[in-house]
Amino acid sequence: MAAGIAWYQWTQPTFASTYAAKQGQRLDVPLPDGSHLTLDADTRLEVSLYRSRREVRMAHGQAMFTVAPDTAKPFDVLAGPARVTVVGTRFAVRYMKDGADAGTVNVAVEDGRVRVADVTIDARDQSSPLHPHSVELSAGQGVQVSLSGQMSQVSSISPASVAPWRQGLVRFTNTPLSDAVHELERYHATRLVIRDPEVAALRIGGSYQIGRPDMFAGVLPQILPVRLVALADGNTEVVKAH
Repeated sequence: MAAGIAWYQWTQPTFASTYAAKQGQRLDVPLPDGSHLTLDADTRLEVSLYRSRREVRMAHGQAMFTVAPDTAKPFDVLAGPARVTVVGTRFAVRYMKDGADAGTVNVAVEDGRVRVADVTIDARDQSSPLHPHSVELSAGQGVQVSLSGQMSQVSSISPASVAPWRQGLVRFTNTPLSDAVHELERYHATRLVIRDPEVAALRIGGSYQIGRPDMFAGVLPQILPVRLVALADGNTEVVKAH
């Protein structure tokens, strides 16, 4: 009986908490192990620290992780179909349940190394470099994991470009206009209405200030064949220019 109680206590977390950042909010979270999390707007995750491991389960959103080194306690981030395992590093994870990248997980490393694998693979089983469902990333590298667990090719990125929302920016690359508006809505109400499917499908790129949806709206007629129409309810509709 005593052994069973001891084992139960050993397997229980020494620290557990849930954190959530609302629309337009950013949340900085110091953890008891010395790690630090920064949650972007509209993000929810659960943290559990055990005696032999550390675990974060991301429900949705995106966050930056600065992990305190501890080789005896691997740090896992579980997001959708992906498991990200580290010992000590700085990296970002994005996992959205809607929008252009719904269901996919994006991992980008600012410093150090991480291993990305299928969420069903235990961290202890990932150690072999021959594992077909895992990949190691170094600083300046990123990867995307699809809803089915398939991994993209490792991409090269600038470490300074990881998690641009920390600098109050959102970046789009050939993104459908409707998805770009949806992303900005995570931070502030844009009051933009798009009814025409052809307008919604127009592609947009560039960097925009998170807190200035008015500037985003104002630039649309300059870069896309659209015009803005003021509606009686105070919203603005984006329509074809002709």
